[in-house]
Amino acid sequence: MTERADGRGRTAIDADGANVANTANAPSRPGSAPAGGRTADGGAWLRRNRTILIPYGLIALLLVAAAIRTPGFVTPGNLRGQLVLASYLGVIAGGQTLVILTGGIDLSLAWNLNLSAILLTQIAADFSPAVAAAAALGSAALVGLVNGLGVAYLRIPSLVMTLGMNAVLAGLTLVYTNGSPQGDAPAFVRSLAVGRIGGVLPWALLFWLAFGAALIFALRRTTYGRRLYAVGNNREAAYLSGVPVRGVLVATYALCGLCAGLGGLLLTGYSAQSYLGMGDPFVLQAIAAVVIGGTSILGGAGGYGGTIAGAITVVLLQNVLQIVGIRPAGQQILYGLIVLLMLFVYGRGARVRE
Repeated sequence: MTERADGRGRTAIDADGANVANTANAPSRPGSAPAGGRTADGGAWLRRNRTILIPYGLIALLLVAAAIRTPGFVTPGNLRGQLVLASYLGVIAGGQTLVILTGGIDLSLAWNLNLSAILLTQIAADFSPAVAAAAALGSAALVGLVNGLGVAYLRIPSLVMTLGMNAVLAGLTLVYTNGSPQGDAPAFVRSLAVGRIGGVLPWALLFWLAFGAALIFALRRTTYGRRLYAVGNNREAAYLSGVPVRGVLVATYALCGLCAGLGGLLLTGYSAQSYLGMGDPFVLQAIAAVVIGGTSILGGAGGYGGTIAGAITVVLLQNVLQIVGIRPAGQQILYGLIVLLMLFVYGRGARVRE
């Protein structure tokens, strides 16, 4: 959603998520060029598009580094595999993008994802795969709904609400499984996660394409998307403008939970089973993907187009780090440093909260 000045010096909000400075009061003369000429125009263009240039520039840099270190890395087959892995993270990060756009965060993602995966495999052992998938996704959406109710109506900070929910889900999962999840991934989930059309085009990529198109459309072309950005920009102003703030928050957290459930299904299909702790690595990775993609951690600016690039960047970075021999603990440290660096690079943006 882009902020642009109208003819009266006020700020309007557009849908692509980047912030543009208010220039309505700047003097202009017919036939005169602005100070700095093309250099100033080029600098303004770079600032407007940095949320796209930075993540996709990182992708190119990582591919070059991987090609130098391991020439066989940049091959069609391997790159296709990297995109499949990025699709899993991209779906999970889609829900986190929505929540962060409101100025919140969802830390219950790890065990919400894990519980949905375990429900899928254990229920599928006794019932049809469709029933198991519906139960898994319904459970994930319900968790998100409870998070949204706590944030919207009880006014519990999202960090506290979702962190507490994560602990509750971890305990419930351990009790439900007795510490040992059972069952295997249903065949249709396996096909969705690792199957290919004609042995070439992965189903997971097609699913990610449809998912991404739907999410971008929802953010840019629907009433929900406009209200989401309004809530993220200024919750009080949105309320005074007639936006149902509580309803937007509840719906957003429910959608985030649903995305976690979809991610759980995909990861279960990829590993052919569920296991405890399978969602833990994806909390920081999803946040990193969102922040690298240019979505403001303060809310109100950004979009899923950048998150797609962020997810690809995180997956490529993980593989490059493995190539150079950095252990998982070091990778987690680096993810955290990257999030901090991106926050510094993007800064607080042009938006000032009053």
